Amino acid sequence: MTGYGRAEGESEGLRVSCEMRSLNGRYLDLDLRLPRFLMEIDPEIRRMLTEKLERGTVTIMYNIEYGDQFIDPSDVKLNESLAAAYYQKLKGLGDKLGLEFRDPFREIIRMQDVISTPEKTLSDEHKKLIVQLTATAANHLVEFRKQEGANTGNKLKDATTFIREQLHVVESNEESRRQGLRERIYGNLQEHVKENISDQSRFEQELLLYLEKWDIVEEKQRLLQHMDYFDSCLTAEPLGRKLNFIAQEMGREMNTLGVKSNHFGMQQAVVLMKEKLEQIKEQVMNLV
Repeated sequence: MTGYGRAEGESEGLRVSCEMRSLNGRYLDLDLRLPRFLMEIDPEIRRMLTEKLERGTVTIMYNIEYGDQFIDPSDVKLNESLAAAYYQKLKGLGDKLGLEFRDPFREIIRMQDVISTPEKTLSDEHKKLIVQLTATAANHLVEFRKQEGANTGNKLKDATTFIREQLHVVESNEESRRQGLRERIYGNLQEHVKENISDQSRFEQELLLYLEKWDIVEEKQRLLQHMDYFDSCLTAEPLGRKLNFIAQEMGREMNTLGVKSNHFGMQQAVVLMKEKLEQIKEQVMNLV
């Protein structure tokens, strides 16, 4: 389920912002990007997010800005021997490859461990702030999802209305379909049976039994029942997984309708229904 949430705050010279983004997913998958020195609050944040967020792939990012009280020039350490070793190695590689080693200072200070600072130490108040901001961002994400879910629910209602309209098209073609099917069967028999049909009553009975195999009344009824159930779930507490199961049942009835219809107008309506159903399946995952 797509969504977005953000929160920011400040405490004791520390300014923190938390940003969350979520994508569709059947299960909850948290990508929690905490700095290493904050890993001790990782379990607490994960428990809290698991309670608030049901599913989706959620990325949680933090931006931490430190005030002047966190800055001490004496904490900056320069590993001169390591820098010299990097220089010798890079210069030697350049000479070997015939490449000019430009601006070595800028390149060397970017090398790992040449310049280092000790990990920050945050107070309990700072950690509490980070947890609170994460919870606030999660709440905003949930509200975003609900709004998106409401918009998606309206689209789904429009989609089921469209399918009902196409089902009316199927029903309006039912009589011509049955008559056309009967005439084709009778015409084929007349063409291949050399003698006249002696027992017309028996023939009509067999024909009716055959036509019953192509009857689509039950499929139409079940499709309507599935759509009624689908719509009722939208007005209650919609769950994407449940709606997806109902949509699968609707698809089965549509497939049977398409196979049995044997009528161009009806088959065309079924194709339009199935096209709209695919849109429904894509949208149901956006409902909480």
